[in-house]
Amino acid sequence: MKVLLVDDEQPARAELRWALARVEPDLHVGEAANAAEALRELRSGGYDAVFLDVRMPGLSGLQLAELLAELPQRPLVVFVTAYAEHAVRAFELEAADYLVKPVDEARVARTVARMHRLLAEARPTGRAARRLWVELDNENLKPLDLADVAWFEAREKKVYAHAPGGPYRVDQTLKQLEEWLPPAFVRVHKSAIVNLEHVAEVVPWFSGAYRIRLKDGATVKMSRRHAAGFWKAGGGR
Repeated sequence: MKVLLVDDEQPARAELRWALARVEPDLHVGEAANAAEALRELRSGGYDAVFLDVRMPGLSGLQLAELLAELPQRPLVVFVTAYAEHAVRAFELEAADYLVKPVDEARVARTVARMHRLLAEARPTGRAARRLWVELDNENLKPLDLADVAWFEAREKKVYAHAPGGPYRVDQTLKQLEEWLPPAFVRVHKSAIVNLEHVAEVVPWFSGAYRIRLKDGATVKMSRRHAAGFWKAGGGR
């Protein structure tokens, strides 16, 4: 992924560059000190996202975002500012995220994960659509092949991908995953989505519910409410 940092204060750009390097060392990062420099860079093409300071001499970050909306291939926009009161206007401009200075590494990690998800959704037939960015214990990110994910679980207001070496924390809700994942992933419970390719057997349970046993030995509850969708997706019953 290629990103552009736009801020008239060099120390602020350096701070954000450092945080991004900690989160994703392979990120390609460009810099611009004002809107005019940013437009020149962006028109050269290839940028996936822009981190914009809101208050800058000349065109503000908000005004620059309005101009970016007119580009043939609009990059994702993340606002970075010390002024939280601009958040409403930022999201009216369809910002991918809004960071408040001083930037926090863990918060930047979540922003990068969200950017990867949005880019994958914009290119549903590309390589990115077959991968999901997940969080490690040290708050770094890693790409996870969807084929390796046996199931997703929601618990304690967080969502986890169960795969070898996991579970891994993901940034999306189950509803967002359900809308984005390929057809092999099926909602089976209010707190679970399973990958049909990893199902070993389905065991009838009480009151029309089931237990799904996965190839890795895990057991996932399937509610009566979600059973019909499971059988339809799996070609059974």
